[in-house]
Amino acid sequence: MPDLITQSRAAQNSALAQLAVSGPAYLASLISAAGDAIRRATGRDFALGSYTEYHNGGIYIREPLRLRQFPVVQITRVAASPRGALLVQNIDAVTNQRATVETTSSGLRLVRVASAVATTLDLLYTDHPTIASTASAINAIGSGWSATIRDGFDRWPTADLRPLQGAMSVLNDWRDLEIYTESIGQLAGLPFMPNGSDEASSAIGWRLDDETGELYGRLPRGWLNIRIDYRAGFATIPQAVQEACVQLAADLYQAGLVNNSLKKATLGASSVELKDSTSTPQLSAKVRLLLAPYVDYARVIFR
Repeated sequence: MPDLITQSRAAQNSALAQLAVSGPAYLASLISAAGDAIRRATGRDFALGSYTEYHNGGIYIREPLRLRQFPVVQITRVAASPRGALLVQNIDAVTNQRATVETTSSGLRLVRVASAVATTLDLLYTDHPTIASTASAINAIGSGWSATIRDGFDRWPTADLRPLQGAMSVLNDWRDLEIYTESIGQLAGLPFMPNGSDEASSAIGWRLDDETGELYGRLPRGWLNIRIDYRAGFATIPQAVQEACVQLAADLYQAGLVNNSLKKATLGASSVELKDSTSTPQLSAKVRLLLAPYVDYARVIFR
């Protein structure tokens, strides 16, 4: 995830400007830490990026389906009806004691364990762009690996396989790798709210409030049966968020200069007593003020 500010933007703060000269690597770490804290506090990523999410479908969405990032720049695909596209197994239970397959965002990972030795093989989607080429690569490995293509999926892109399914055991047991097969379009030229009962209307589709990331429409009923690919975020991070990152990085830097083990010090007739640091750390009032308009309270409160 890219940083919310550059070092030159941070150096507009006098304290951080000195650090940019004396310790640029430390300043870079503070900027990254401040950005991570802001993303956590607001529930948003801010920087423009590509996302894939999975949601439950319903015959009619009366409440909007909320995408996790906004503003939405582009929805590249809304798809439903996940189906098994590629069957994978390892049939050598004599040599192997364990075998798993896992889909990631960049490829397939095959792992087998034989006599306590794990062998991992990554098949990248860029090297094997279609289901057919991936199946051929698996069948060519040997060591018990076997793949079978479901009817009609030979030319489908492997990048469409659902990622993050976890490692599934395939030792003498087939596992299906899924693809969302039915593309759903916008409700262009149709009434926003279908007439009649939910079951009576056949209009399937969606409409989007791009500023809030709220998607309305009619989608097939199911659990995690809707895949949405989209781009969201700001091409230029809002100045208020940038300033909050600067202030938080400065706060972190100043906090690092304090001896937290020291509670009270006396020098001649003067003494100083440090603030109790045992309470839960909080963002400063100025940082919270700057971030307030950008907080996704639905994610912050209910996560």
